[in-house]
Amino acid sequence: MSDAPVRGNLCRVGCCGVGALGVSAATRLRRSGAEDISLGGVGLGLMITGHAAGARAVALVGLLSCTMPFALAPGPPPGRPPAALGAESGPVLTGGGTVLAEPGGVAAGLLSAVEPVAGALDEAARLPGSAEIQELAQATVGAERLTAASGTGATAGREIIPSELVGALGVSVRDMLTGEELYAADATRGLVPASTTKILTASAALATLGPEAVLTTRAVLSLDGPGRGTVTLVAGGDTSLGPDAGNPAAVMGRAGMGDLARAAAVEVRRAGLTTVAVALDDSLFTGAATYPDWEWNLGTTWGAPATPLAIMDGRAGEAFDAVTYVADPALRAAEHFAALLGVAAADTELALPAVAVDSGVTRAGAPAQAREIARVDSAPLRQLAAYLLQQSDNTLAEAVGRVTATARGLDGSFAGCAQGIDEALEELGVPAAGLHLDDCSGLSHGSRIPVSTLTAVLALAGSTEVASLGAVARCLPVGALQGTVAERFTTAPGAGNVRAKTGTLTGVTALAGLVQTAGGRELVFAVIVNPDPMVGTLGARQATDRFIQGLAALA
Repeated sequence: MSDAPVRGNLCRVGCCGVGALGVSAATRLRRSGAEDISLGGVGLGLMITGHAAGARAVALVGLLSCTMPFALAPGPPPGRPPAALGAESGPVLTGGGTVLAEPGGVAAGLLSAVEPVAGALDEAARLPGSAEIQELAQATVGAERLTAASGTGATAGREIIPSELVGALGVSVRDMLTGEELYAADATRGLVPASTTKILTASAALATLGPEAVLTTRAVLSLDGPGRGTVTLVAGGDTSLGPDAGNPAAVMGRAGMGDLARAAAVEVRRAGLTTVAVALDDSLFTGAATYPDWEWNLGTTWGAPATPLAIMDGRAGEAFDAVTYVADPALRAAEHFAALLGVAAADTELALPAVAVDSGVTRAGAPAQAREIARVDSAPLRQLAAYLLQQSDNTLAEAVGRVTATARGLDGSFAGCAQGIDEALEELGVPAAGLHLDDCSGLSHGSRIPVSTLTAVLALAGSTEVASLGAVARCLPVGALQGTVAERFTTAPGAGNVRAKTGTLTGVTALAGLVQTAGGRELVFAVIVNPDPMVGTLGARQATDRFIQGLAALA
């Protein structure tokens, strides 16, 4: 390759249909000698351009992919100023990977890298010292927090946060390469974690089930008498079903309820039955479907009750971006299945005898003698985990947590999923003293997670030790680009560099993820601030962001 300056556009083929970028490509380009790096987004896609002083910029060996590879193509001519965020020429790819336009043509084919984060790190990069991280923490997060005695002053949510946690702050920073904790402030104290809980949920699920595991929804048929039978819909934990045909290129909607119903109808008609009833077996999950202190009501935007079956995540609308949820997602899904089954069973164009489907759906366990007549599978767990982290999906997190519990022989309940996560962390060797979970999503104010536990999990996920956890590190939302941090870290050096899971409840703000320093060292961090009457949730979030930006700027 020539030593002449190289310019290029790096187009991210979207992960899970949301334009995902699992790593700081801009920072990797910068470490390769790139200059004038800019970020641009088109629709759900992502584009990164950079001017490199050498050919290393097009090698991009360290780039990590969430689920799909990168494509390198010629960029704008030398001398053109970098585009602002949101505008750039070159190949335009949507979140599903569809090429909408390709004015420059592909110059170097596809680059695929699925190695852990640590596999791409520079061991020679300078490791920041504990003292400089401490100084940075005190100058940003520490300066903004409450320093008075616990419980002093008024604060939002004080009624649901114990007084001893008012003004509490936990900070942990680790070196990704070694796992060494470089800085810790109250790091082993259990604090209210909000949605950073999902890091533990996704990690436990991947470690227990494996990244390629799928959640299966089945239809089984039992005979009730001459000409009669019952089709039982057996829920397997998938809340991501599409309402009709499945989409093999999607994550949410990979399995389709219409596909399941039509396949079941064919088998029912082949069985020579004249009438069938429909039943729902959703016994995989047990106990309460909502936790008492969840700070949302059914029908709001936070999520659906915990259920082992749902269409479109339990949303009341007709798309995965609908903002309201139904009270009984499993029953609604079963009723939809029954309606589709009835249409397919009576289809006069099918060269098989028609079958009548009884109205109504009953809840009943699948008979032991029932035979399977149809099934549909979800997207692989690694993609579901990426989606729930990027979108902070509460419904999916609760389902995945309970499936993890049942795979371990535990109850599919709130208590079971908490125990399942505890067991998985213990097996992974993650310190969990001070950990207590009420749920798998982080909606409960009663959960407690030490920041050192979060950073230990993330460091392990990015290492080469546990390959099954790779999706957790690679698929965290990217600052200024994705999910819940799309509107955070919108300026350098954090834009396109910080990868983090947010957590927000009344009076609680949390952030845990990865960031690369200007000196090229990958750090793992976690910050949790519990109610601070001096600055409130917004002030705590702003202080946290300044701290992470400070880490990114360390030379």
